[in-house]
Amino acid sequence: MKIKVVIPCHLNSIRLEQKVLIDIHGLPMVEHVRRRALLSRKVNNVYVATGDDEIKNIIKSYGGQVLFTKNNHIDGTSRVSEAIDLVDCSHVILIQGDEPLLVPNYIDIFIENMEKSKDNLMWNGISEIYNKKSYLDHSIVKCTLDEDYNIESCFRLLPNKKNINKKIFKIQGLIGYEKKFLKKMVLSPETKIAKAESIEQMKAIEIGSKIKGILIPKSLPSVNTKEELSVVNNILNKDISQKEILIKIL
Repeated sequence: MKIKVVIPCHLNSIRLEQKVLIDIHGLPMVEHVRRRALLSRKVNNVYVATGDDEIKNIIKSYGGQVLFTKNNHIDGTSRVSEAIDLVDCSHVILIQGDEPLLVPNYIDIFIENMEKSKDNLMWNGISEIYNKKSYLDHSIVKCTLDEDYNIESCFRLLPNKKNINKKIFKIQGLIGYEKKFLKKMVLSPETKIAKAESIEQMKAIEIGSKIKGILIPKSLPSVNTKEELSVVNNILNKDISQKEILIKIL
């Protein structure tokens, strides 16, 4: 496997304006993500994929690698699909630009599991849900697994009794693709559930592919609102392991 990491991002975030450039301890949020990904012992290259000049110039000012794309993509997946035409890889890992608490070791775990299941075409990080608030939160995408740890269904609200009787996991913003499959998925027509629920993983399932679930040790909050930004800053100020990572990237 020749794996590259790509962070798709843009400035047109809806709930929190230009969130990927919000300052956190002196660095834009997306730069936190990029630097944390580079701390993974199994990652050599981390690219930021964007169609915004402002993001491109900021990342380059930090010495980062940018894959400049069109600016009309409807989601990060299609942006990454375009971006990987510019790099030599067999597989790509998509990491969202609003994950400033990303733990480098989690990427190592993710890649090790990808390498153990090479027959798969898509992988997604998952984590356990420990509190009722997350369990019922519509903004959190959840899933159930089959006996082989493949994701069989994704949803925001519990849709039926069948899923209630199965253990439910949280979908994480860490997604792996075989390059050719990613191209195929992006070019496929929209699917019913993926469109209705705004869950990209369901498109892969609806076109007949399997997504291997990779268990991540701990769920960490991403940033979509001012409240979540406050939570992230609080964790960075109090959590010892997060402080240690912060020191390494500053």
